[in-house]
Amino acid sequence: MAATIISPGAAAAAAAAHDATALMPAWQPPPPAPTAPSEVLGGPTRPLHAVGGGGQQAELTIESGPDAGHTHRAGDTALRLGRSPDNDLILRDPATSGHHARVERRGEQFWIVDLGSTNGTLVNGEPIQEKELNHGDRITIGQNAVHFSVLGG
Repeated sequence: MAATIISPGAAAAAAAAHDATALMPAWQPPPPAPTAPSEVLGGPTRPLHAVGGGGQQAELTIESGPDAGHTHRAGDTALRLGRSPDNDLILRDPATSGHHARVERRGEQFWIVDLGSTNGTLVNGEPIQEKELNHGDRITIGQNAVHFSVLGG
């Protein structure tokens, strides 16, 4: 009589391998993150409205590009734009530098400053290093077209 001898260790390993693959669920994408009712990006340290009366507020609306549909507010503190996660306004665009530009208020006027970006910053189609922004200006950062508007003070 011919008998097949299976060592106890091999049988246990085969059973464990079968169990591990039988119980492993198929990969599923993570559920979408819950969104706040009024989504204004920019981080928890940036007030939506200036405290104590402040000055004018500005609004940047991304009209086209990878981040289209988002709106951001600028006020007393500078608003940093770029791909890096430490920016106030994070753009998910490979043509945008890590630290691309900054929007800041000087007195009652808003200015945009290019931070040495690779592909540059355009205001109304013109490349800039630093420029005063006016209501209705169109800012191009990478593939994103951003409409600038002054909200008042």
